[in-house]
Amino acid sequence: MRLENSELRAFRAVIEEGGFKRAAAALHISQSAVSQAVAGLEAKLETPLIQRGKELRLSDVGKRLFEHAVDVLREEQQALEDIAQLKRGNAETLSLALSASINRFYAPQLISAYYQLHPQTRMKIAELPGRSIISEVLAGNAELGLGPFQKQMSAFTTIPLYSDSRHLVVSPRHPHYQQMMRGDEKALKLTPLITSALDNPDMRPSILRIRDQFSTVWEVSSLALRIHMVAEGMGVTFIDRKLLQEHPACADFHIMSDLSFGSIAKEVGLYYRVGRALSSSARDFIALCQRFWGPAAGGEHRPPLTARGGRRPRSRG
Repeated sequence: MRLENSELRAFRAVIEEGGFKRAAAALHISQSAVSQAVAGLEAKLETPLIQRGKELRLSDVGKRLFEHAVDVLREEQQALEDIAQLKRGNAETLSLALSASINRFYAPQLISAYYQLHPQTRMKIAELPGRSIISEVLAGNAELGLGPFQKQMSAFTTIPLYSDSRHLVVSPRHPHYQQMMRGDEKALKLTPLITSALDNPDMRPSILRIRDQFSTVWEVSSLALRIHMVAEGMGVTFIDRKLLQEHPACADFHIMSDLSFGSIAKEVGLYYRVGRALSSSARDFIALCQRFWGPAAGGEHRPPLTARGGRRPRSRG
């Protein structure tokens, strides 16, 4: 059995346009052709996809097929756009989603080095929270993700680059600072956890248990704003080790090391959807990252950078 893109295109148009007649007009084909395409899909799958009536409603199978159609046709459109660019003599696009910490400490050097090697390559780069990177790569909006791995990465091919850790920190300006530094978990129940994005329970179930320790969760995508809020004593947050060591605004933060969940180990690297044939621009960027982190890839965090010294955040113990 094979699902043809022409059938998927007609099916998707029916749903997005709200009817067979409108789908036909949008696709510039006859209404009977649209109906035959949808009927053909239903025959192949041996189940109804659309419940006809005053309003079109998708069956459960129809909902899943619609998701598949969106993904397949998006990839087809991207491929056609890339081919058109190549025919005009333009290079491919490096489509990358990366985390705020990667962007702050490594992206400038990585992108500069990549540009020196491939000055004609177009770039599409987005800084996003970890969970959003996952979603963008799954949806096909970014070819590569560069950031912390989640617990469940079975949908991706992963390329570990280095190990790191995140630490729960508090500012001396927090009203319950002394209690928190003594490891008093009751004090946490009185303060929000400030985080970049709400996690998918299938991705990071352990984080949900940690979040139960706080009064509430504030979702703040901006790293700079999260740091400011913690500095002002508005809540607590998890921050990467390197950021704590080198960001001036984090110099007075204290690690709550007496808490059992005060530190979280993490693996950082590249990933892309399983089974996806990578573009040459993506393969070149992967090779550059592996050279950039060198022998440290998949192990100790020792990227070849001339990092400026910084005060370490104070840690109890």
